[in-house]
Amino acid sequence: MASSSQAASPILILYASELGTAVDLAKEVTYTLIRRRFPVKCIEANRLNPFTSLPTYKTIIFVTSTTGQGEIPTNGKDFWRKLLVKRIPSDWLKDVEFTTFGCGDSTYVKYNAAARKIHSRFLQLGATQVVARGEGDEQHSEGIDGSFFPWLKMLVETLSAKCPLPGGLEPLPVDQLLEPEHFLTLASHLKVTYPVRDIMKDLHVPRPEARTFLIAENERITSKPHWQDVRSIVFSIPPKPIVRWAPGDTITLLPKNFPKEVEEFLACQGFTDIADHPLHFVRTANPAVESPLSEWHIQPLTLRTLLIHHLDINAIPRRAFFGMIANFTENQTHKERLLEFTKPEYLDELYDYTTRPRRSILEVLQEFSSVRIPINRLLDVIPVIRARAFSVASSNTGQAQGPFNGPIDLEIVVAVVKYKTIIKKTRQGLCTRWLASLKEGDPISVVFQSGTLVPGPFTELYEKPAVMIAPGTGIAPMRALLWERIFNNGHYLKNTLIFGCRGKNTDFLFQEDWEHLVSKDFLRLHTAFSRDQPTKRYVQHVILEQAAHLWARIFKEGAVVYVCGSSGNMPIAVREALVQVFQEKGEWEKEVAVAYLAQMEKEGRFRQETW
Repeated sequence: MASSSQAASPILILYASELGTAVDLAKEVTYTLIRRRFPVKCIEANRLNPFTSLPTYKTIIFVTSTTGQGEIPTNGKDFWRKLLVKRIPSDWLKDVEFTTFGCGDSTYVKYNAAARKIHSRFLQLGATQVVARGEGDEQHSEGIDGSFFPWLKMLVETLSAKCPLPGGLEPLPVDQLLEPEHFLTLASHLKVTYPVRDIMKDLHVPRPEARTFLIAENERITSKPHWQDVRSIVFSIPPKPIVRWAPGDTITLLPKNFPKEVEEFLACQGFTDIADHPLHFVRTANPAVESPLSEWHIQPLTLRTLLIHHLDINAIPRRAFFGMIANFTENQTHKERLLEFTKPEYLDELYDYTTRPRRSILEVLQEFSSVRIPINRLLDVIPVIRARAFSVASSNTGQAQGPFNGPIDLEIVVAVVKYKTIIKKTRQGLCTRWLASLKEGDPISVVFQSGTLVPGPFTELYEKPAVMIAPGTGIAPMRALLWERIFNNGHYLKNTLIFGCRGKNTDFLFQEDWEHLVSKDFLRLHTAFSRDQPTKRYVQHVILEQAAHLWARIFKEGAVVYVCGSSGNMPIAVREALVQVFQEKGEWEKEVAVAYLAQMEKEGRFRQETW
């Protein structure tokens, strides 16, 4: 039981997450503090009204990722807007101590911008920092965890020193199970009769604002000899109700596990005989953490449908997973080995066992074959499948015909993730593998999300010339933007595209589109085929080659620069190349060129989205 000082000061943990990492980290903070016997409440930021709630908490921890142009993720935007109200007094949170942790990638222009903004705002409102802000970096040798675990250790030690446990009371050990707050039970011993032919293809998890479309096309658009399968997937849009989207918008798709792997999981956990019995989902009152299984769960709910549609058995397990499953084995050797992975001194070994080889939860359970997870603990142990976002690659102008006198349908570009790890085992992306398997006529559930890469079509920025820099599948939102600008607004010769790929004859995505637009004088195109000559040639090299044109476009005509594609070295190299162009053509010192690019960002004229 918590000390009285702790009980009087509940700790509030808020999170805003785009892809689920911040949610996982917030839960890890929550369970760590619960084991230290602190009362804790962990909740999605948008579910809390800051005006009525924040000052009632003495300690607040905010975990967030960054999205778009340095913005708060969607499930934290409402909270953030309310927190920015000007009439809030500067001493409003004077009795609150807080800290933040950001999930970021240092190759992004707005690295951890969301966490930094939230941290600054709490300070402006009078809150006191309990420990320094933590900033996770995907580029760290140990990923986000390389910064997260030291930050969490410092946080726990600081809070424990402020509110020590009464004499004789110890923290709960890592191998002691916490009481479940949400769990599953068997509702009946009679098998379910499924109402559909194919429970993978024909059943969809209900999601707010979801629309069900049909697959119209699913075609590979890279050459067959090329190592990567990149696909154009087109969704057939019914005429009513009318669907609208804008350049830069995304759709979120909820992937599914393949039945073969679900059967393997059922077999290794001894669930095969009850896989098709109905389940009942139970919520306790006032849980510390909201359920990973939302009220929008699949129907009928059985172990089979739960595993196909909800639980990510292909996820890479986090540290807490090992401490949890250690409770579900009688094999002492397995138990000891699992518990080693929970210890901070074994963090490197955990990374080498899980993240480096991309070892999945299913594979861990098959290796530690003595582990048997009870049904009522599945939601504690296995994370939920997260929705994946894809940029829309086609425009929607409200016209009856598209740029090539064909119907306008929804289209995305998907690079199928398939590779071999350091242990020479083939891995495939959960979502892209599922998408690649879909056939013409298959139904799919889609949710639209407004994007941030492209400014609204009626803003001053939208009317300016555009310089688009897009290696690989980063071309998707650029294509939607080009179609919209050219065929709805008539921007003749005000569009420059710099596209990069490995080879002209292997992965020159939408080559016919670009050649058609160039022939009509709608587009100026420059390409970087990195493997078509002895020396590798990337988009940053093209930027330097086209310095005069880009200087005129950007500096003299005020063009908006869009950068889209994979994170890593590319965004950094593009920025450095633009700075060189400004130095050369503007005859500026480097500091002036860097400042000019920073001013472009501030004005919204340099816009980046990488992943």
